[in-house]
Amino acid sequence: MELTSLLDGGRVIEVGATGPEVGRVLSAAGARYLGLVPTRRLVDVRKAAGELGQRFHPLQSGEVVMHSSTDMLVLRAGYSRLLWWLRDLRGVRYVAVEHEPGFGLERRAAEALGRLGGRTRPVGRCTCAGRRFDVIEVLAPQQPRVRHYLSPVWGVAGLGRRLEERGLSHVVLRWFEDLPHLDPGEDLDLLVADADLAAVHDLLAEEPGTIPVDVYSETGRPGADFRGVAYYPPALARLLLDRAERRPGGWCVPAPREHFLSLAHHAVYHKGERSGLTSALFPDRYPDPEHDYESVLEALAQNVGADVALNLEAVDEHLHEHGWRPPPDALRRLSAANEWARRRFRRAEGGPPEPPEPAVFLVRERTVDVLAIAEVIGALAVYGFEPLRVVELDPAARGRCAEQLRGGNWDRGPFPRSGGRPAVAVVALHYAPQPTAPWVRERYPHLSNADVLKAKLRVRDLVAARVPEESGFNPMHSSDNEAEAWEYVEVVLPAEVATLRAEVERRRAEFRTDVPVVRELSRGRRAKVEVVRHDQGVAVRKTFAPSARSHLARELAGLEELAPHTDVPEVLATGANWLLTPFYENRLRLGDRPGGRLVPLRVAREMVAMLRRIHALGIDLVDVKPQNFLRERRGLRLVDLEFLHRYDGAAPPFERMYGFVGVPEGFAGDVPLADELTYEARWLPYTGLTLDQLLHAPRWAQHGYRMVFRARRVLTGSWTPLRRVGGPVRRRLRATLRRSRRALRRRGLIAVAER
Repeated sequence: MELTSLLDGGRVIEVGATGPEVGRVLSAAGARYLGLVPTRRLVDVRKAAGELGQRFHPLQSGEVVMHSSTDMLVLRAGYSRLLWWLRDLRGVRYVAVEHEPGFGLERRAAEALGRLGGRTRPVGRCTCAGRRFDVIEVLAPQQPRVRHYLSPVWGVAGLGRRLEERGLSHVVLRWFEDLPHLDPGEDLDLLVADADLAAVHDLLAEEPGTIPVDVYSETGRPGADFRGVAYYPPALARLLLDRAERRPGGWCVPAPREHFLSLAHHAVYHKGERSGLTSALFPDRYPDPEHDYESVLEALAQNVGADVALNLEAVDEHLHEHGWRPPPDALRRLSAANEWARRRFRRAEGGPPEPPEPAVFLVRERTVDVLAIAEVIGALAVYGFEPLRVVELDPAARGRCAEQLRGGNWDRGPFPRSGGRPAVAVVALHYAPQPTAPWVRERYPHLSNADVLKAKLRVRDLVAARVPEESGFNPMHSSDNEAEAWEYVEVVLPAEVATLRAEVERRRAEFRTDVPVVRELSRGRRAKVEVVRHDQGVAVRKTFAPSARSHLARELAGLEELAPHTDVPEVLATGANWLLTPFYENRLRLGDRPGGRLVPLRVAREMVAMLRRIHALGIDLVDVKPQNFLRERRGLRLVDLEFLHRYDGAAPPFERMYGFVGVPEGFAGDVPLADELTYEARWLPYTGLTLDQLLHAPRWAQHGYRMVFRARRVLTGSWTPLRRVGGPVRRRLRATLRRSRRALRRRGLIAVAER
């Protein structure tokens, strides 16, 4: 098989070329060829190549295989060791390795490693210009990225000329004074208008390249962003492009004022202390900055008459005064890799916010084409979010959000399509922020409430059920914590900030416990339960969120109705959103997770007897489980009647009680947020008995069944776990984290995500 059969006018880089023969054959077949020649042989190879001589350039280092753009790499004899870098290749489809005498152990080992990693597969042996090559296909998917490589055949001058000829809107951001000369190891940084981004990418992909060029778009589109945000806030990026000045050679460069401000922005917010500028936050100057930013900024400041001290804090204040400081949302993202910014702009660490905690959800344009806003609100309500303000954004508000939030980047991210700009804002309150797991904090370090992420995933699932996978998009963005929520409100609803703050404070005062609290027993999405000081010692106060007032009413009614028939707590007092009951020292030690001691059999049988009496009244407890009972010195008591349900018509048989088997399809009543309302999930792990065994087996047989259950659990670790809502959500969160890591790795940002 001829090597040319794998090419369809593609790009080829030959590494270690010793003559023009392979280049001639590939070029004649239509390939866009670049030959890298050992320096000592370059003159001879160019002379022998004739008109093709301009296609041969010096091979400075074998590392060029990692820092190049091509469709095929041809590794000549002596360079097969570069196969060890197969896993680091980006954008290469084929690697052709010249066959050398001998067994080639190192080459075979490198190839095997690539196959084991699932990144490569062998194609077979090909010939070209009388040489034999073993060809490997690289299976890594193509992903957009900032770093591109310019052809040395064109050179920097050729790129400038082509940019001008094609009328592509761009700015060379810095170090352009000596263009087209570019020092070895330096790269070219281009800011490009969104409308011309694809054309610039196509231009750079016309030829195989080795000269690094970083391409950023005005709004930070995928593969043209900086750490997940736009390189400059979009409005400033457009200002740079609009005021750019044309230089000889076709290059556009920033106007003098924008040159100073944009370079200062880069030094302060992208580099931070690594710029070499002094800072009050760092006692020692960074020892070896890449450039002498201080001297360059001093000259630029003098040129435009800017009077500013050249330390990080002073330059930051100067940029802030002139509208060049990034929005807080972007600063948080940039601070992940900028220690100075992290120290400068971090807030004082405090305890968890007083409930309710505000959150802002920004529903994106494409989402409102797929879902009704009522469906979005319903998804938020599942996780305890109460809407305080729902507003359709006018064009001005959409523009403010797109510019100032999410780092100015509202593109598609890891999804096939963009969700569009924000279209609807939901300001919501949450009365029981849930802690985030360590692996969630790794990806979302500022997230204060895990339910924010769970709610977004629920909306994402609603969209995914109605949109083909190839048309998927990110439907919603949100604030991560209270401070960020207020920043979002100031952008979205600037005229309502004071009103909303006052309402949040009113809600907090209403939810605040106005008597001394001894300790908190639990805090759920519907209510908090506390031990409080009372006239007769201590009591239990249960305070309900506004959205759970119906649960309060149901519990009060249930306590009153059941009191003559079974042991429930006495109601000592009530308020607008709370009830007070006696404190009982619970002798049952049941956690929310299975695996510990079983409920004593006598107590389990008492639970069943109590539920039989309640069922005989035509009443069900949809949420009932062993944790709804407490055992005090006078006996067993039933608590938590929030999901009490009275049957319409005849009740089902006792063994089909909803509290055992779950609610039927189409059930219109309230249902707790849980994965499974089944006996196997909520009763079996704590009783050690199946439903039939619990309800019908004699006591002696129940003892035997429980012994078998314990033995199986000890020997196999097998039981039916209590899978709360964290189960599938946790799996979804882990999958999201894996996808995000892959996206970050493709963008070269995995170090930031894994800090």
